[in-house]
Amino acid sequence: MELTLDEQILILLRERGSLTSEEIAHYLGRDVNEVKDELQYLELDKLITRVKKGILFRKEVFDLTPTGLEEAQKAYEKLRGISQEILSKINSMNEEELKEMLNQYMALMPLIIILNLLPLEMLIWMLSFPTIRKNSTH
Repeated sequence: MELTLDEQILILLRERGSLTSEEIAHYLGRDVNEVKDELQYLELDKLITRVKKGILFRKEVFDLTPTGLEEAQKAYEKLRGISQEILSKINSMNEEELKEMLNQYMALMPLIIILNLLPLEMLIWMLSFPTIRKNSTH
């Protein structure tokens, strides 16, 4: 089960509210240009809208549309399912299988952490594997 960048962005906006493209990139651990490209597609699909906020320091933020909120809820349920899959399999895997699964979902870890979908102790333990940390750096 995969979670696309657009789904990750929708979930983040659902959870955090209005955010700039730079904030979204920071939260998700992604390149800001990659996020900006995805935001354009989400805007064309009418899932998000641009809003200017601030009086002295105006900034452009992104908000969910009603349709975007519905899609964000679906994406959140999908992410929750991934988290549950990790939890259910973790005790029955050997170390190599665990490393492989965690590397597969490493891009989702920032979002999983933000949403507290896995216990913090487990995340710390999982990230303690040297091969996982080494493979997750960009």
